[in-house]
Amino acid sequence: MEREGEDDDIVCLDESFFIDDNYQLTTFTFGSQVLQLLCLQSASTDFDLTGQLVWPGAMLLNDYLSKNAEILQGCTVIELGSGVGITGILCSRFCSQVVLTDHNEEVLKARP
Repeated sequence: MEREGEDDDIVCLDESFFIDDNYQLTTFTFGSQVLQLLCLQSASTDFDLTGQLVWPGAMLLNDYLSKNAEILQGCTVIELGSGVGITGILCSRFCSQVVLTDHNEEVLKARP
């Protein structure tokens, strides 16, 4: 049973409240490879926008791949949930073909 005035307590936030699109051009260096990407310096997991920044695990993986690039020569790579795509972009320097994927529409938006 609904009480009169009960709906007055409900607050609905538009999804744009959670979205941060203050991307910064950031330079990353892995061995002799230099990548410049637009990304956030931090992000909230509240709205599943974890793909807006570069995670420490990606930094470690890219450091390893840059030091062992020969394992990528001639390979085809698919990066699932690539977010800003830092690992896929690095792999594209060494692989014959790279496919980057993500599902979040905000993360997939084209940036200037």
